[in-house]
Amino acid sequence: MEYQLDILMYLQSIRSELLTSIFTFFTICTEVPVITVLTGILYWCINKKAGQKTLFALCGSLNINTGIKNFVKMPRPIGTKGLESLRIETATGHSFPSGHTQTATTFWMSMIVQFKKVWIYIIGILMILGAGISRLYLAVHWPMDVIAGWIFGIILSIFFVKLFDYIDNSKNYYILILLMLIFGIATYFLGGEDFYKMFGLYTGFALGYMVEDTYINFSTGGEERKIVFSKNSARVDGANKKILRFIVGIVSLLAVYLLLNYIEDAFMTGKAEEIINIFKYLKYTIVVFWGVAGAPALFKLFKLA
Repeated sequence: MEYQLDILMYLQSIRSELLTSIFTFFTICTEVPVITVLTGILYWCINKKAGQKTLFALCGSLNINTGIKNFVKMPRPIGTKGLESLRIETATGHSFPSGHTQTATTFWMSMIVQFKKVWIYIIGILMILGAGISRLYLAVHWPMDVIAGWIFGIILSIFFVKLFDYIDNSKNYYILILLMLIFGIATYFLGGEDFYKMFGLYTGFALGYMVEDTYINFSTGGEERKIVFSKNSARVDGANKKILRFIVGIVSLLAVYLLLNYIEDAFMTGKAEEIINIFKYLKYTIVVFWGVAGAPALFKLFKLA
């Protein structure tokens, strides 16, 4: 552990306002608001299948990350003598492996694997490396946490993208249910508020995908993998629909989230931990289900898809 502390101490010694701003930016880019907007744009507006694969990879990776954290229970470097950790409000739960690093790696590796564009390779590698190094610079993770986050993120993103292709082509939904059972059992035995949230994310995606695929089946408008700018009126109309889809999707998603937050604040205060965890699970299940199936149903209703 000493050599790992030496790395953190060195990064602390070269801190500056500019570097702190840069690495704070990289950390923020892996957090819920940014990832929600990026996946929303991808799934609702650009490429439906790519969005589904990326969401599936993220939900699966986050569940595995949280399960490992709750099993290993590695303490963070926060509070170590001589070390000043920054932005500690983003450092919840245990340390190993780094959730921010694994999330960034999973998202951008999913993009790289699917689109195979040079500019996505460049941005993806930059964001993956930046996210991991930012967690060390801010002194909220050990180097081994970040390395594990990179490794798990790469392996799991490739695995879940390929698995989704099989599920989507064969319509073997039982695999989604089997994973739900596995994550549910792990959540029950390992526990923790974060694990209930992550299990809710996966449940919401799995149920939402099955409902959308079976009953809604909206279209992003051709599933092209490149955006062509044109003055053609049909393309302009298509672009306008994409913008409206995003607005309808993000506003309705935010409304659902805020409503559930209100219910949580009004009725969950003072309840037993088990009841609160179950509500957290249901809350995140509903939110993700709405993003995956509810918002697309609105697109069809308003003739935006």
